[in-house]
Amino acid sequence: MPIKLKKIINHETIMYGIFGVFTTIINIGLYQILLYYGIQYSYSNLIALVITKITAYVVNKLFVFNSKTNNLLELLKELWRFVVSRGFTMLIDYFGLIFLVEVFELNKSTCKYIITIVVVIINYFLSKKHVFVHK
Repeated sequence: MPIKLKKIINHETIMYGIFGVFTTIINIGLYQILLYYGIQYSYSNLIALVITKITAYVVNKLFVFNSKTNNLLELLKELWRFVVSRGFTMLIDYFGLIFLVEVFELNKSTCKYIITIVVVIINYFLSKKHVFVHK
């Protein structure tokens, strides 16, 4: 494999992809289960998002970036960076979808896939550079 490609496709990016699919399945699956049991869609979505974000933090910390924190303060700082970065990308996801659908009049499903890909890539770089910072 060429050197540049090895920098892009490595153990970390593969693990990020695997756990990204895992957390996406949890998000959609949990949302559908809660709807099935009659919970209003907005509450179902909120519950699914919170559980998914917690799951994403744990799997990214332990299995993707192998982040180590030495004390509670470091852990809380890392968690705060994660919450801020994922909150930022949630805004990109929300407004980006509206922008693509309303301005470019594209298919809503296609736009969601496009925005999701963009958000996953941004989440990876934010997590790598600002959340799970190796010292």
